[in-house]
Amino acid sequence: MSTSFRLFRRWAAPRLGASLLPVFAILLLAGMWGAMLYQVELERQVAHSKAVGQSQAQARALSDYVGNILRQAGHATHVFKLSYEQTGGAYPLAEFATRGGLLDSVLPVKLAIPMAVYDASGKLADSLNAPMPTSAASTPYFPILARSARDVNIVTSARTSPHGSAWQIQVARRLSRPDGSFAGVVVMVIEPSLFVDDYDRLDIDERSAVVLVSRAAGLSAGRLGESLFTSDTLEFNPVGPRGRRLAEVIPDETLDEVPRIYAASELGRDALVAVVGIPRDVALASFERQRLVYLAIALAGGALIIGVSVMLMKQSARLRASMCAAREAQAMLRGAVHGSLDAFMLLRAARGEDGQVVDFSIADINEIGAAILKRPREQLIGEKAFALLPRLAKTGLFDNYVKALETGQSHSEEFEIRLDGEAPIWIHHQVVPIEGGVAVTSRDITERKREEIEIRSSRNFLQSLINNLPLLIYVKSARLDNFGQILIWNQAAETVTGYRPDQVIGKRDAEAFPSGFGLTTPAEDLAMLDTPMVVDLPEKPVSRPDGTVRYLHTMSVPLFDADGHLEYILCIAEDVTRRREQDQNLREALAAHRESEARLRTIADALPAMIAYIDASETYRFHNAAFLRDFLGGRDMVGATVRATIGEQRYRVLEPYIRRALVGETVVFEEVDESGGRDIAYQITYIPQTGADGHTIVGFHVMRQDITSHKREKKQLMMLSQIDALTGLTNRAGFFQKLDAAMQNSTAKGALMAVMYMDIDHFKPVNDTYGHNTGDALLKAFSGRLTHTVRASDTVARLGGDEFTIVMENLSRNEDASAIAAKIVSAMQKPFKLGEVSVSVSTSIGLAFFQGGLLEPEELLKQADMLLYQAKQAGRNTFRAAI
Repeated sequence: MSTSFRLFRRWAAPRLGASLLPVFAILLLAGMWGAMLYQVELERQVAHSKAVGQSQAQARALSDYVGNILRQAGHATHVFKLSYEQTGGAYPLAEFATRGGLLDSVLPVKLAIPMAVYDASGKLADSLNAPMPTSAASTPYFPILARSARDVNIVTSARTSPHGSAWQIQVARRLSRPDGSFAGVVVMVIEPSLFVDDYDRLDIDERSAVVLVSRAAGLSAGRLGESLFTSDTLEFNPVGPRGRRLAEVIPDETLDEVPRIYAASELGRDALVAVVGIPRDVALASFERQRLVYLAIALAGGALIIGVSVMLMKQSARLRASMCAAREAQAMLRGAVHGSLDAFMLLRAARGEDGQVVDFSIADINEIGAAILKRPREQLIGEKAFALLPRLAKTGLFDNYVKALETGQSHSEEFEIRLDGEAPIWIHHQVVPIEGGVAVTSRDITERKREEIEIRSSRNFLQSLINNLPLLIYVKSARLDNFGQILIWNQAAETVTGYRPDQVIGKRDAEAFPSGFGLTTPAEDLAMLDTPMVVDLPEKPVSRPDGTVRYLHTMSVPLFDADGHLEYILCIAEDVTRRREQDQNLREALAAHRESEARLRTIADALPAMIAYIDASETYRFHNAAFLRDFLGGRDMVGATVRATIGEQRYRVLEPYIRRALVGETVVFEEVDESGGRDIAYQITYIPQTGADGHTIVGFHVMRQDITSHKREKKQLMMLSQIDALTGLTNRAGFFQKLDAAMQNSTAKGALMAVMYMDIDHFKPVNDTYGHNTGDALLKAFSGRLTHTVRASDTVARLGGDEFTIVMENLSRNEDASAIAAKIVSAMQKPFKLGEVSVSVSTSIGLAFFQGGLLEPEELLKQADMLLYQAKQAGRNTFRAAI
């Protein structure tokens, strides 16, 4: 080997080794960001799929509502026909449509649906609620009904109204004379804007779109917020390959400037399609918050990787090992596909001789359900479900069906099944009791389950990356509902603190760690909530469970959600214990300066806090002027023991803290002084003082601070956090706290209680017409009248917007709560005088009851909300109570 080659090798080897770490860092950063971006895209697809499902559910609810109105309209024409023919044609529409009359028993009279009666020649004989054409002879339905002797109603396809301002659907029925001959027709005209205008109980954002489309006529009617529109050009096209049945659709023209996710539901018989569009930002809000968390963690991880790489440049062996481990940790995630549409079955209970349910027969099933069972739909009708698929009985489905039928309560679950030896599939199953059986809705969620597995794998990758970083990392929640709950705790955190991840993750920091634990300081958390900012603390002591103390250089970083609210606190820390020990020599060099009592006293006496020093024999060696004045009462106790100074009784209280300080622990505790006639709260800190050897504790410093005002402000903040700022009522947080306590009391005592859920009818038109100031004034006036209407023991709360709730405890009977609900409805009918404006509104109320059990507060409130929906459907200005 030549000398030149050896020289070159000696020159190149260290430079090659030094270049490995930067290359590794670049590859690791690229892998981490690539995995994070892939993870974000995967979760975006899942969130989009869930949003489509939500939109489809709302569209299905609207289509059911439309179909029900059309069926009720047909029933209404039949009711009129009977009365018309019984009176020999002398029954007027005005009498038929009187409030509380025959029409009101089928359709609400308040809908004011236009109606007309035409005689046998097609000439207009009677009309109501709107101008009607003078002749119906040229309509498609008139000659059909004139020729047919059958009692049927005809629902026409949507078409433009004669006035050209909207489109309409006509429901017509034949009228006959006593001898059976043709006497004319009765017609009801329904404008589709009725469906989208009156149907206001969809659980959607106010910026959502609700559209009803007639495919046959190419017409549509819709609602954007409170604005109605009609169109003869708007169409919705399915997303995906042509011919594939997908819920998601997109409009071929822009409705407004709000991006939405649309889904459709068909009314096959009436050639109508219901479409609901949810604002994209609302549907994907949770995903956007999660994306910001991933981005913040990735940024923090990237900064840490760069810092660690710089620190490890001189350690080439460890650098090469880290690069190898990082390469092995990188993995690509598999793609996920969307779940299928819902399958639906109606099952009738089959009972044995003893009356017990032995099986369920298939009364009806849709094509999707038949496809899941791998049999033609016609063959499945009438078959016994569990005789057909006996293996499903072993999964517990049969018992769940019987339980739902007998208890009358719905049931839902997710489970895995196998059919005909094929690969297992996951099904989301919902069972709803009906008369004599159950209705079953099933959805193939296999693809979603696979996506969830992929998401967990991606999270495991990020968790593995965080765990392998040499710096302590943990993340805790900053939301009010679970403030302090620890979400991430890496391997370095366990090594430094001695606490394992299973001991802390999922718990609040106050539950996981003892009081005074260095990483969880209540004062720092309050400061972060008040003014979110990066907090850098160069040296922070942390006591481990084994009694040793580590010193950390910590950095707390606030993480915000999509609305700019503080959501998480990220803590990054480096163990500087060894470095601190190396600095001990420097502190010893400064000890001579600390021993100068004159200088120390000059500084200490200028401080407002009470400061003293007590040696290892518990003897006072120093105290400042404030300590002498406020704690010792003016008596100079230098040279006296703590026990002799404060007395035996008080010494027994302080002795445990003194013992902890003399073994090297920094102790912080609070004490209340009641001797002066008023309670004064003090925060006392014992700071150990080490000797020249850096280990022996030679005494401790005492600092006493008056924190009375801070405690008072904290108490006031706790009270204000449960008060609604506008009305002064209990807010959402306070309501749920009160409801939970009331339900626990009801369960313990078996007492009857109730929950009212109400809102202000037509509040939004008042707000839009007179402005938000008037709207706020109405909310406050409504709150005041509501408070004076209920009992003094009832809790009235405002959940937000125009929604209010009342918790009523210790009721004797259900009728007592119903009487109060009726009283509230009556009280709110009086006009509200708001400055120069007088407005008239009403209220609708849902009333649910509870008398012990396992029901959660959210479920009880949901029952009241469903009853509120029924009150709205009944025409508002009323209440509906649970039976």
